[in-house]
Amino acid sequence: MTMTNTETLSASESEARLAAAASAAAADAPSDFSAMMREKLLTRQAAMTVVAILLFAYFSVTANNFFSVTNFLDIIRAASFIGIVAVAWTYLLIVGELDLSVGSLYGLGTIVMSWMIGSFGLEPWVAAAITFAFAGIVGLINGVITVYVGVSAFVVTLGMLSLLKGLSFVISGGYPVPYPSGLQSSLFALGGGSLFGIPAQAIWLFGVLLIGGLVLGRTKFGYWIYATGGNELAAREMGIPTKRIKLIAFILVGLSCGLVAVLNGAWIKSANTTTGSGFEFQVIGAVLVGGAALTGGSGNIYGTFVGAFILGVVTNGLVMAGFAPASSFLATGGIIIVAGIIDVVLRYYGAKATIWRHARG
Repeated sequence: MTMTNTETLSASESEARLAAAASAAAADAPSDFSAMMREKLLTRQAAMTVVAILLFAYFSVTANNFFSVTNFLDIIRAASFIGIVAVAWTYLLIVGELDLSVGSLYGLGTIVMSWMIGSFGLEPWVAAAITFAFAGIVGLINGVITVYVGVSAFVVTLGMLSLLKGLSFVISGGYPVPYPSGLQSSLFALGGGSLFGIPAQAIWLFGVLLIGGLVLGRTKFGYWIYATGGNELAAREMGIPTKRIKLIAFILVGLSCGLVAVLNGAWIKSANTTTGSGFEFQVIGAVLVGGAALTGGSGNIYGTFVGAFILGVVTNGLVMAGFAPASSFLATGGIIIVAGIIDVVLRYYGAKATIWRHARG
């Protein structure tokens, strides 16, 4: 009888403890869920998406004719040139390298293409192919000197920036280089036309975003990119060809500059030495605003797109609001600084949310 009472008491205590544990778990679940959601939402990409929406809403209210289909397409077109190169630059930054020569390479590419068409009479498609290949070779040179010779990417690409800018002045003489009058080519429609009212540049951008995102997030090459930037020594010990990965990233940046040079030429049908001035800051700004870290190992294509869109909105919105075009440089610098501050804040509270969630668990 005593044993039975003891067993009954033990069973009752067990049930009571289970009930108490269940109640505690139910009480803690909302806190755990809230911590998990804070961890997911406190990311650079989520914050920058909200910033992009708020900026678009602000300029829609304050700037004349900003909120219109025509102007929205202009924003997408302007963001397309930045975004295409920024996708490749994201790859490069993730592996822990950088390229400061993208603006000069973009500008020189437009001049080379126009020069070959106007001075040598090449068919536009042939000139475009040569321009694309030339830009890829420049990227290859940057990569070889940086990765295999061992010179800092900052030094190499800074020197290349000056070299390419000087070469553009030598070729053009400092004057615009127009295409021959009346020249016709299917390239102009493919690179500078529109499809159902959507600018061709925007279609190219979304194609690059789609391919770049899939490769980075869904393929072994994308894993190698992150592994190389996260810990190059460990990646090399795992058998990942880190030097080759970095070289490919440099080449992709060069090819992306060649692509936007061709698209610009097909659209404008002219070239100018001012093309590409300050372009490198816009590309770097888009990538950093999008959440990629200068230390390498992190970043994604969606964030880069959001960063490019923010810069496009700000540049267009300031002009529509009556500010001088040069004010976009002030805005770009300010956005980069603010993005850095937001990154620090989000990392702090994101880490705090993670610690809290694990502690509760």
